[in-house]
Amino acid sequence: MSKREVIIGAKDLPFSKVIRFGELIFVSGMVGRNEDTHQIDFDIKGQTKQLLQNMQKLLENCGSSLDNSIKITIYLTDMRYFSEMNEEYSKHFSTEKGFPTRTCVSICSLPDKDAKIEMDVIAEVVK
Repeated sequence: MSKREVIIGAKDLPFSKVIRFGELIFVSGMVGRNEDTHQIDFDIKGQTKQLLQNMQKLLENCGSSLDNSIKITIYLTDMRYFSEMNEEYSKHFSTEKGFPTRTCVSICSLPDKDAKIEMDVIAEVVK
């Protein structure tokens, strides 16, 4: 039996959104678009907040949480957003466990033309 399990596939796209491998959850890049209304805030703080709320909900559905994140990669369309993004980002993690490891890079654009930020995550499954 394989330790790899596709939890959520990507409709009509050549990748999986979520894969569980043993006690780890791998989540493909997400943006800060409201999952119900499909609206996206114009500002980076709003997009970061919505993205992390979406990520938290998804991780909880998979038996984990942002606080159990091990590694997060952040893609910004402009590094001038870095400070404001960090301000919002830090609100979504408890200080007990500390922050996950992280990489933040600047890119020229994202597939969602309205998005200014995208994140992917590796998190530990909580038993």
